Amino acid sequence: MAHLSDKYGMIRAYLPTGLVFLLAAALALSWFGAQALVFALPFVFLGLFPLSQDRRRTGDAATDLRHALERDLERGRKTGWRFACILLRITPAQVTEQTLTRLRQSLRPEDRIFDLQDGRIALLLAPVPGLDDPALVRLGRRLQAIVEEQVFTGDDPLHPAASLALCLAPAGRLRSGTALLEGLMVTLDEAVRRGPSAMLVHDPGPQPRR
Repeated sequence: MAHLSDKYGMIRAYLPTGLVFLLAAALALSWFGAQALVFALPFVFLGLFPLSQDRRRTGDAATDLRHALERDLERGRKTGWRFACILLRITPAQVTEQTLTRLRQSLRPEDRIFDLQDGRIALLLAPVPGLDDPALVRLGRRLQAIVEEQVFTGDDPLHPAASLALCLAPAGRLRSGTALLEGLMVTLDEAVRRGPSAMLVHDPGPQPRR
């Protein structure tokens, strides 16, 4: 599911640029001939390069998150520590940068933040002694209140909304970080469908049989 989402996200990213290029190419051929198209190609590649960089950075953040989940799951199997992962979907997406700043100021240095783009942010929290599901929900509510404070973009005030998916990962109950992330993504989608500011706790399921 995550791979399909990445694929369709890339198609949506490149489709407008591709359509503009095809239209420009058709006009250049009809007006000036094939030589104009040859001269235009370098500029097209220059325009595509920043977009491809943005998509690469998005993929890197998701990959980094999966690897971090794998490491924390493995550490949990050895130590018995439980760690928390929180996914947020911020609307409107243009306030993501301000949201990231607020979260960095609110979290501990050992907690990690991943910008997954399109208004999605992942928080991977270092183990906290005594953290359980009710405490995780209280933490989610505090973070949600911070994120949903009014933001000014230019002269216009915006009132962000944040949907959350929370998970407290028990040691040894998941096969992989990818499985955990995909389950969290499904839970986040369900929270978004339930309306602004919805919050759901993701259950990673029973321990896999060996």
